Amino acid sequence: MAKNGEKKIKRSFDPRSDLRLAMAVYAVDVLDSLARDGKIPGIRKQEAVELLERISSCINKMRESTMSKHMLLISNLFRGFNNLLSTFISRLGINWYRVAKMKDDYTAKLLRFAIFNLRSLGTRLKKYPDGSPLGTVKISFVRVLEAKKHPRDPKYKIAKVTDMEMIYEVITDADIQEKSVVLFAHTPPIRVKGFVSEGVILKDDNGNVITGSDEDIGQSPTELPESVEKQIGDIVIKLLEEEFLI
Repeated sequence: MAKNGEKKIKRSFDPRSDLRLAMAVYAVDVLDSLARDGKIPGIRKQEAVELLERISSCINKMRESTMSKHMLLISNLFRGFNNLLSTFISRLGINWYRVAKMKDDYTAKLLRFAIFNLRSLGTRLKKYPDGSPLGTVKISFVRVLEAKKHPRDPKYKIAKVTDMEMIYEVITDADIQEKSVVLFAHTPPIRVKGFVSEGVILKDDNGNVITGSDEDIGQSPTELPESVEKQIGDIVIKLLEEEFLI
């Protein structure tokens, strides 16, 4: 098996090996674990567990199906998944992230990643190429609100970025400046030098940060360089392999 995100996979849709559906399994497993530990605010533990079991069942049935991608996206199965997810999110209320972050920064960011990843599954199935790690996470242009040197390692910066929906915190070795618009991937959070980073500032094939304009904020480019696929693959494929999902 190839290393560093270079796993050889077919460039055609196969639910059983689709990386986007595998990541959805990971996301719902994360939520189920947090729910059973009583770490999801705003919803009763038993209700959360029951809803997540039904969501998990939908995703696993999608992975086991033989439907084409088009038929899957218009199926009652996918509609049921979206309806259950909407119910779960509505039960959380409006302050779930703030409440979770007050208790534990990493848990809050993991919770947000899992919810946002499931919420964007349909869009990513439609938009990104089959057999590619690109569609496993949300990719969009963001504005850099703040960028400060890491207090423990000057090679890194601690940045706050926004897609105009949420503010994310990211640790990066990229040379980014406040008010710039850069391409960002919302990945599972990791601890870096004492801080929790919840994404990656993406670079082009020459190692330069991919930038955009104000009009691009919240949007993803229609074409992405090979370097982006590798950067995301390095993270995602290792994670899914460790979870025995691919």
